[in-house]
Amino acid sequence: MLSHNSLKQRSSFRYTLWFIGGLLLLPLTGRAVDPHDALPLRAVIIGGGPNLENNQCAIESNVRYVNRLLPMMIPRTTLFADGNAENPTVLYDIDARNKPAGERLMKLIFKERDSSEINATQYKKPNLGGRLDGATRTADVRRTFSRLVEDSRTPSLSHLFFYFTGHGSSDRQSNENNVFDMWGNEVLTVRDLAKQIARLPINVPITLVMVQCHSGSFANLIFEAGDPRNDAVDRDIVGYFATIKERVAAGCTSEVNEAEYRDFTSYFFAALTGRDRVGRKVSGADYNRDGRVGMDEAYCYTLANDRSVDVPVCTSDIFLRHFMPTPDAEVFKTPFSKVVEWATPAQRYALIALSRILKREKSEDRLQKAYGDMVQHNYGDIEAYRDTEGAWKSLTKLRESAKRKLQARYPGLSSEANSRAYERDYQRAASAIAEEAKQGDWQELIQADDKFTASESNQERQQSLESHIIRFVRLGKSVILAHQLRESENQPLISRFERLVKAERASLLAPVAELPQEQIQN
Repeated sequence: MLSHNSLKQRSSFRYTLWFIGGLLLLPLTGRAVDPHDALPLRAVIIGGGPNLENNQCAIESNVRYVNRLLPMMIPRTTLFADGNAENPTVLYDIDARNKPAGERLMKLIFKERDSSEINATQYKKPNLGGRLDGATRTADVRRTFSRLVEDSRTPSLSHLFFYFTGHGSSDRQSNENNVFDMWGNEVLTVRDLAKQIARLPINVPITLVMVQCHSGSFANLIFEAGDPRNDAVDRDIVGYFATIKERVAAGCTSEVNEAEYRDFTSYFFAALTGRDRVGRKVSGADYNRDGRVGMDEAYCYTLANDRSVDVPVCTSDIFLRHFMPTPDAEVFKTPFSKVVEWATPAQRYALIALSRILKREKSEDRLQKAYGDMVQHNYGDIEAYRDTEGAWKSLTKLRESAKRKLQARYPGLSSEANSRAYERDYQRAASAIAEEAKQGDWQELIQADDKFTASESNQERQQSLESHIIRFVRLGKSVILAHQLRESENQPLISRFERLVKAERASLLAPVAELPQEQIQN
């Protein structure tokens, strides 16, 4: 999702964001995992935006979804927003286009043209599907880890599962120490989280799912102190992230219809548990046909099926790129048939599916060509971006003209927002233009708004195409690098990689038979 700062600064285009995620952990014993086993887990769910304006209901929904997927007996700690379940902190939309013409026009003219401004007008109390244990603040995170350290003295803390959903920002330097935006505009950096994890016993395995913008930077937790300049940690720690460190993620919407959500959380957990966030069955992700869906399989299912701007990444991707710095020019000489041969069943499915989506199904050099397109930013209809920019300029010009016109007719609209004069004249103007709209006035402004919305949707489709090309290239590269590593003579590195891959294949969430309908509602 967009960083908090960019959310405040942008004035036009938006990604429909959804930053969000979940987590799982894995037993490192050799016994087969029964998909119906309820293995001992401790879950920590952390969600919420940095402030009221950016605490969208999609984030709340993520927390609720993951909470209800966890077996009831699993102990968990949930931190969300300000930590008070009685405070109306969750932002949600009532689409202005479905409102009376007067109200729609007034919001269009006098509010910022963004879903979090023009549409979202209400806040509600959080419904998290479980107990709220604290705020998404650095002090509460430290206290949570202190309790985990205390609990680690007993056998009950055998696996840790962390799920982060909210907003993320770039570190603005290298993207290697990006941040999770906490409530009250506090931040949790990669290295901050690494310090907390380092407090736990080394034998406690950890899995993270993080779905915020720029979340891929947190894959650096596989290195000492969260710094890729250091050696890999000896701890068993794996992670799945909604997007690579340089990019925004989908999911932070204030729209309430969960059936329409398109983001990493929705696809990853649906594949893993067999139920999407509104209770519908999801199947087909057991690619190796061993009777269960591993996290690696849910990840590949997401790569192929998520129609958002996300470019997901996992810890083994970062491991391979760090320890196998093969030049891209050499990597992408590999024929596609060889890449498919070396891939796991899940990777093979995703490669072929992405190839089909991108209409690159025939040539052996399709990865090389996709890589060239990625490097040259050749993502198809560049006019979609120009159309959106033009539509925005036209809409802005009409809005400014309409604002001046109404302020001249109703001077109170020039007063400070929410003042008595402003509210009085706001209501008078809304009533007047509602009547005028019935007579056909204001149609040029309404049509300009509709045109911008349509062009914005087209731009988002282009951004989705871009993300699919990058996913295809990155997955192919990971398969090739893994093969090169296994063909090398570096046995210690091979062993460490295989240990990581084994952990990523685990699945600690059993299939869900049914989601109670009352838990699905907002």
